[in-house]
Amino acid sequence: MQELHPSKTARFGNIPSSAVNRGIHADTGPFSADREVWCRQCGFRCNLGRDARNIDEFAGETIGKGFEITDHDYDGAHGEDHDYDGSGRTIVASSEDLSNGSFEDWTAGSPDSWSVTGTVTQNTTSGYFEWSDNGSSSAELTRSGSDISLSQAMATPSDFNGNMITFRVRVKSLVNDVIQVRVTVNGVSHDSGYNVAQQRFQDVSVLVNLPAVVSSLTVYILANSSDGLAYLDIATLMRSGDPTTISHAAGCPHCSSYDYF
Repeated sequence: MQELHPSKTARFGNIPSSAVNRGIHADTGPFSADREVWCRQCGFRCNLGRDARNIDEFAGETIGKGFEITDHDYDGAHGEDHDYDGSGRTIVASSEDLSNGSFEDWTAGSPDSWSVTGTVTQNTTSGYFEWSDNGSSSAELTRSGSDISLSQAMATPSDFNGNMITFRVRVKSLVNDVIQVRVTVNGVSHDSGYNVAQQRFQDVSVLVNLPAVVSSLTVYILANSSDGLAYLDIATLMRSGDPTTISHAAGCPHCSSYDYF
């Protein structure tokens, strides 16, 4: 068999090249390890020589609705000699679709932002609120023959046009079938299953694919079946689609914070 050879003009072998050391693509070498820090806001690693500056390379990160970006107005990390460019730190937030979902805020014995039918009380005893939201209270209710409900209507239902949503609440109860959740959209109700008796908090949720036009949207937490005691925490309304976003162009490339350690 005749062996094939490359063209006489073909390049082969190892061709040495010089590092690019000029222009915007210049190879500056590795970033110094002693400039590595951790962001206090989001926990990600940053490098002071690369990330935590007012530069354009890391612009364009988007943070979804319900998140808060804190620009702490720290010029350096707790006395360390590392200054950032820029000043005037601020807090920027997008409002959440669901208010007071962690049941931390109460007025006159009722949870703020929720319409309540029946009796619901605040519980601040350790073990009876969900630790993962960094809060310190839950909503406690006891059904005894009469239904209890907590509801919240969306102020701008058209924001949810064509979205798929999940309404979820964390529930703790030693009795089966005390709590379910409901989403009512354009007058049509969609119900979840009920909680299962156990000593830990569990998810009770319902997934709903919304119509192209949403004229009304209300979420409910219901005690409408078995009698029993239950604790509620971390109610969330999550949605697909195009939520309101905010952007950052400075500080930590993940959350824009200027606080690090």
